[in-house]
Amino acid sequence: MRLFIKQISISILLVFISFSGGNKLMAQIGEGILASDSSSIENVVEEGEEEDSVAIDINQEAFELIEDEGLCAILNCDLYNAIWDTTRINPYMIDLKLKKDTTLLQLVHDPVCDYSHPACGEITSEFGWRKYRYHYGIDINLETGDLVLAAFEGTIRVARYSPSYGYYVIIRHLNGLETLYAHLSQIQVVAGNYVQAGDIVGLGGNTGHSRGSHLHFEVRFLGQQINPRDIISFEEYSCTNPALQITSKSFDYLHIAAKHKAELSARKYYKVRKGDTLSKIAKKNRTTVSKLCKLNKIKKKTKLRPGRKLRVR
Repeated sequence: MRLFIKQISISILLVFISFSGGNKLMAQIGEGILASDSSSIENVVEEGEEEDSVAIDINQEAFELIEDEGLCAILNCDLYNAIWDTTRINPYMIDLKLKKDTTLLQLVHDPVCDYSHPACGEITSEFGWRKYRYHYGIDINLETGDLVLAAFEGTIRVARYSPSYGYYVIIRHLNGLETLYAHLSQIQVVAGNYVQAGDIVGLGGNTGHSRGSHLHFEVRFLGQQINPRDIISFEEYSCTNPALQITSKSFDYLHIAAKHKAELSARKYYKVRKGDTLSKIAKKNRTTVSKLCKLNKIKKKTKLRPGRKLRVR
């Protein structure tokens, strides 16, 4: 299969990764080391400066054909600043709400061959606000043991267990994105493996913080989630956008999430005790009975049972 690399007018480092354990990163081609003169690259981030991604305009005619795909290749090292971490989900720590430039990613060249749906099932939870917290991915219903497939070709960056995600896998793709596959019952890859779109990365499951077997699927750019529906149709099992333009507006939802989180943290609750009445509770919490009724959607004559929690702020 052909791999394509974007050629930029300035020098670019093509890094082929060879793993010798842990987080050690070795850039090598055969016996030689390929280095790039960083002084020739524009927008180099100096120590202490705010980091931001370099805008890349993808053009099919500007690609260079690389024949050797036997090596584990990270072709977007310019975008990720050669950061390769096999333990952390987001090692980049970039505030993309402050992104000042535009990044254009060519996701696929052939929508049929270059994309594979990670799991075929009904959507059980969308990307967005979900009751008490923001949901940063899309949940796909499946049975434990069902195959979970790589959406695009790329390299396995993380394959491990966490209390929240359970067994999960992160793939860094040649197109500049990363995808995450969580709550797996079994991982069938290791960090450093090179996978094609459609290759098996694990089996569906119910590990971590999960209620019922499903695949939690995320699409990330420089560590931050974007709505998978911006590029994928989960009804037609297809990639709907061959190219994706990313700006600070792509992360406007973070402002909404922060606002909801602040509102939730400002809420105050009171646990009803024996002998409590709405008027007593209102007086203790410096509010009114009318406000208590409105906040809790109850009536003034509602019978209060000990142990019930009432919102007072």
